[in-house]
Amino acid sequence: MKGKRWAVLTSYGIVLSLLLSACSPGTGGGSNTEKASRPPDEGQHSQQYEADPFGTYDPPVQLHIARPVDQSWTYPGGDSIEDNIWYREYRNLLGIEIIHDWTALPGEYNRKLNVMIALGSLPEMFSVSAAQLKGLADADQLEDLTKVYERYASDRTKKLQMGDGGAALASATFNGKLLAIPIVNAPIYEANLLWVRTDWLERLGLPEPGTLEEVFAIAEAFAKEDPDGNNQADTFGLALNNYLYGGFASLTGFFNAFHAYPQTWIKDGNGQVIYGSIQPEMKHALGKLQEMYKTGQLDREFGVKDSNQVMEDITGNKLGMTFGANWNPYVFLDAVRHNPGMEWKPFPVPSVDGMPAKASVGFSASGYVVVRKGFEHPEAVVKMLNLHEEVVHGARRGEGEFITMEGDGGERINTSRLSIVQSGVSNEDVAESLSLLREAIQNEDESLLKDALTETDKYGPALDYLNTGNMENWDVAHQYFGFEITMDHYSGDRLLMTAFGGQTPTMTEKWAMLDRLEKETFTKIIMGAVSIDEFDSFVKEWNRLGGKAILEEINEP
Repeated sequence: MKGKRWAVLTSYGIVLSLLLSACSPGTGGGSNTEKASRPPDEGQHSQQYEADPFGTYDPPVQLHIARPVDQSWTYPGGDSIEDNIWYREYRNLLGIEIIHDWTALPGEYNRKLNVMIALGSLPEMFSVSAAQLKGLADADQLEDLTKVYERYASDRTKKLQMGDGGAALASATFNGKLLAIPIVNAPIYEANLLWVRTDWLERLGLPEPGTLEEVFAIAEAFAKEDPDGNNQADTFGLALNNYLYGGFASLTGFFNAFHAYPQTWIKDGNGQVIYGSIQPEMKHALGKLQEMYKTGQLDREFGVKDSNQVMEDITGNKLGMTFGANWNPYVFLDAVRHNPGMEWKPFPVPSVDGMPAKASVGFSASGYVVVRKGFEHPEAVVKMLNLHEEVVHGARRGEGEFITMEGDGGERINTSRLSIVQSGVSNEDVAESLSLLREAIQNEDESLLKDALTETDKYGPALDYLNTGNMENWDVAHQYFGFEITMDHYSGDRLLMTAFGGQTPTMTEKWAMLDRLEKETFTKIIMGAVSIDEFDSFVKEWNRLGGKAILEEINEP
C-alpha cells in the first residue's frame, strides 16, 4: 500500500489550504468572463476557456454520463430522462449537451458500474460509492479536479462543501488531489433524542427526565406501574428494535448517554481512528441494558421485532419511551390518532456522569461524482454543481419548477432528482436555517425565513399548532420541538460525526460479517443469553476477523 492515501479524515490541512482560497478572479457567483489559458497540468488540452462558474461553452460540449434511473419516475408532459428541465438548462445556460452512455435501475447501477470499471469502459462523468472511488483513485483513472474546483466553484458551492468543516472534501482527496465532488448531506438530522410519553409521566406523577438516573426510574415505572391503566402487566420501559441502531427505537442514544459511540469511527487521544463499538464504554452500557432486560423493562421479544412491529406496540400502548431522530413524530402520528391524549416530548440525552453527551452521527458525504481521467472539460462537473446550488438554494430558488412540476393529471412530479450533480444541505446550512425558523416562529414573522435554505415549510404548521393545538399539524410541530433540542444541545463539538467516510479493502471484504457479529453478540448480551464478559471475547474476535486490519488501513499514513 506504499504511496497510497486512504480517505481518512484525520487531517484536513492540505485540502483546506487548497480549497479555502480563491486563486483567480471569477470564482464567485458573478458573471466574470475572464479568458484564461489552461495550464499544461489542467487536463490534456491547452485552449481558451472562461473562468466563470456559470460560463457557457460556445460551441456546446458533449458530456457522456452514466446514471441510475428508476422506471417508476414520471415526467411533465413531453419530457423524458433525455430531455427535461435540468438537461435543457445545462444546454441553454452552460452549453453542456448530456448524452447517456448507459442507464440502470438504482438497485442495479453499482453492479453494472463495477462491470464497466473492470472492462475499463468509463463514461466521462458518473457517480460512485466510497469503495468505487478508492479503487478508481488507486488505478489512476480519475481526473484531478483540484484546480478546476478552485477556479470554478461558486461562493455558494464552496460554502456548501465546507459546511462540515471540510470532511467530505477531505474524503474525496487522495495524495493532495481532489478526485471527486462529494454529495454533501447533513448528518445533524440523525442525532438521537430521547422521546417520552409525557401523558404517562403525568399519570404516574413522574418528573420529566433531566438525568440518566431519572430515565432509568421512568423506564422501571413504565414497566411496572401500569401507565396505560388497563390493570395488565403489558408495558415496557424502553423501545428497541432488532437492528439495534438507526433513527427509531434505537439504542444509539442510549449508548451515547454512556459516552459510547456504536458503529462510529472516532479519534483517540493520540489522533488515531478507533472503532466505537469495541470501546470499554460500550460494555458498561450493555451491562445496564442486560439488567433492564432481566427486570422486565425491555420487551423480551425485541430480538425478533423490526421497526414496524415496534411501532405497532407503541400504537397498542405498550411503550412510552424511545431514543430516535427528530422525525420520530411522523412515526408516532398514527398512534396519537388512535390514542386520544397520547403526547410525546423530546429531551436531550442525559449522560451517565453529568458530562454533556455527544450525539454520534454518520458521514457528511453520501456519494461522489467523478470525471474520467483525460476528459477535456473537467470543470463541467463544478459548473453543474454551481447551477444546482443556485437553483435549489441560491438566488434562483424561487424557480420551483426545478424542484417539482405538475403532471398532466395534476399530480406533483419530483424534477429535482433529474439534476446530475447535486448536493443536499450541510450541517452549517441546517443550523442556520433552524435558527431562522425558531426566530420566525417566536416572532410570528415569516419574512425572517428569507435566508433559510431548508425547513421553511415547517413555519405555518408549527405556528398553527402552537396557537390552536390543531392536531392536523401535530407531527410537524413536534418535529420542530425536536429541532429545538437539536439546536440547543447538538451543535459544535456535541455532534460527533464519524471520523472516516471511505472504504478500505478489508472493510469491503469483511464488513458484513463484522457487522453481523456485533449485532448478534450485543443482542445475546442484552437478553442475558451470554455473560457481559462476552463483550471482551467479541472485541478479540472482531479484531481477529478483520477489524484490526481495517483500523491499520484507515490509519495508514
